[in-house]
Amino acid sequence: MEIGFEDILPYLASAYRRGVLAPFIGSGMSRPACTSWLDLLRGLAGAAGVDVPAHLREARPDARLDTSELYRLADKAVLGLACLDAEARADAYRKALSQGGEPAGACDVPAQTAALARCYWPLVLTTNYDDLYAVSRMRQSRAGAMAGVSRTGTPSREARRDETDVPEVLGRSVEDCHKVLRSLESPTRPILWALQGFLGGQAARLDVLEAELVLDARRRAELAGQVVAGYQQYQHAVNAQPHFRRAFAEVLSRRSLLFLGSGLLEDYLINLFGEIAHHYGPGPHPHFALFSADRRETLDVRFLQTRLGIAPVFYKDYSELPELIGRLTDAVWERRAPATSGAVEAPSGAVEAPSGAVKAPGSAVKAPVAWMPDELGFSLSEGATCPPGGARRLRLRYAPLSVPGAGDGRACVVVSVGRTPADNRPLLGSQAKDFLDMARQAGLVADTAPGGWRPLDGAPSYAFRFGDAPIFGVAARDRRPEPPRAAGDDGPEDSRDLGVIAEAVCATLRAVDAAGFRRVHIGPVASGKHRLWHPLHPFVQTLAGFREFFRENPVAGIEHLEHHVFSPAIWFPVVAGKVPVAEMLSSGMMKIWVDIRDAGGTSEIFAVTASGPTRVGEIKALCGLAPARWSTEILPRPSKVEPSSADDLLVTPTSIVVFSPRR
Repeated sequence: MEIGFEDILPYLASAYRRGVLAPFIGSGMSRPACTSWLDLLRGLAGAAGVDVPAHLREARPDARLDTSELYRLADKAVLGLACLDAEARADAYRKALSQGGEPAGACDVPAQTAALARCYWPLVLTTNYDDLYAVSRMRQSRAGAMAGVSRTGTPSREARRDETDVPEVLGRSVEDCHKVLRSLESPTRPILWALQGFLGGQAARLDVLEAELVLDARRRAELAGQVVAGYQQYQHAVNAQPHFRRAFAEVLSRRSLLFLGSGLLEDYLINLFGEIAHHYGPGPHPHFALFSADRRETLDVRFLQTRLGIAPVFYKDYSELPELIGRLTDAVWERRAPATSGAVEAPSGAVEAPSGAVKAPGSAVKAPVAWMPDELGFSLSEGATCPPGGARRLRLRYAPLSVPGAGDGRACVVVSVGRTPADNRPLLGSQAKDFLDMARQAGLVADTAPGGWRPLDGAPSYAFRFGDAPIFGVAARDRRPEPPRAAGDDGPEDSRDLGVIAEAVCATLRAVDAAGFRRVHIGPVASGKHRLWHPLHPFVQTLAGFREFFRENPVAGIEHLEHHVFSPAIWFPVVAGKVPVAEMLSSGMMKIWVDIRDAGGTSEIFAVTASGPTRVGEIKALCGLAPARWSTEILPRPSKVEPSSADDLLVTPTSIVVFSPRR
């Protein structure tokens, strides 16, 4: 039975939302901006001074040729280029890769790649050498959508690189394979895994890639040295790097791959897939590959399905690929705005709107059906028995805050606010302002005047209440009278601090409990537009505040706590199991990533386990580092205070601690 795109679309959308879908892109995603493999080899042969047989010189780029003959030509060309230094060799590859000899930064991103890059992907695998996907994602990344790139203030270069949703390009080194494996279980910067090396310089100049933190000069040279084109290079990539094979096997077994424009049938890839299937057995997730209908006669569907676990999905013509990818990104991300006119004909006589959603004639356009978990529930329990009916419950909800009913005296809402250092008044951001407007429209409050707020604990206060309404504010702000501010800071006058979020949340819950409320709805804390960090970090600190409150107040009256999550940057990692919510609610144990960088800039990453509040000096001692010789930076930076080499800095569960030689 043949599988069509309509069949797999709901599965792809569901798999994306669970964090298990990963695109695997090949040369078809880069056409026509980049050359075909045949044209690439002809260009490399010319640069190497290698003769190209006449029939290959005259063949069309899409001609069906003997693969073994192309491998031999590639091997000769690569060997001929060995006389060039590394930079000249990389330039020869770039020139051969560019269609029509376009200069660096002049290539237009193809429609199919732009469609894929419109959506956030934690991991993309590629056999391409070009920068088209990375640059397209860089251009389409919407400020604040995933990783807080709308922050103001002056975070360090390393902090910005750690937080951005522009992908980090990784290769086949041990360090890079470790990063790929870490991304399968932990929230990390998104990754473009360049399996055959990376050149860059097609859609953006190399200096632009460096400025946009895609990769620096050292990494660029390293990845250019991993470019695979000739037979010997393929053999080395697959057979001489067992760490790479094992990392690829882990990805294959833990992700559902979607092959797009892929050279899936290259011999070395088939051998790699076959080896993994032999050693590991069939994986739990199906894989899919999109092919145009003209490939149907040349593909062995049975072999792909039974031996490689890949289901081929055929569509009519290659020109349809951008629209199909657009349909997928519509299903999992923000839908494209409908065009003003011009519905296009879709398969099977359906009418397709320009937005990509298919409808039957005379019916309304509907989004593809795909279920997504939007709630996660937890109960305090002992043992494996069902918790009693009166057990305290915590529910995470991927939903906006709603106004409690006017007659419901047991429920309240906590919103995040700032605080003026001078007179201890709350500063209202968009979350608090929008909620107060809804409360006024619902008749819960008569007006929204700022003077209605009153502090509930000692100044400077963490907890506030709006009159006698069931509306509270939590100010996770530095309590120092005049906290230091970074140079050029254009944020609000108060200073956010990751280290005080747990304490502030705990103090606010104490005030809520004292007021007699039993059901509490709380929005994101310290996650507004002026944050210096990815919203996942304050989310984790908020969980720590919940844990601290119930540990310190075992007989508290609060029975039901709902934490509302607004951002996909939090929800998708939570649903994918990358954030161990139950463990964070139960225990202060935490894994801390430690990045030790030597004088040459090379990194070695450790994972250390600690319990409770942990300081930088304790981590130095655990790693055996002489305190006076190493400088420290914590990512994300806990506040707007400049980095310090002091050993008493507090480390949070989602921190990365970077040690480098003290200058």
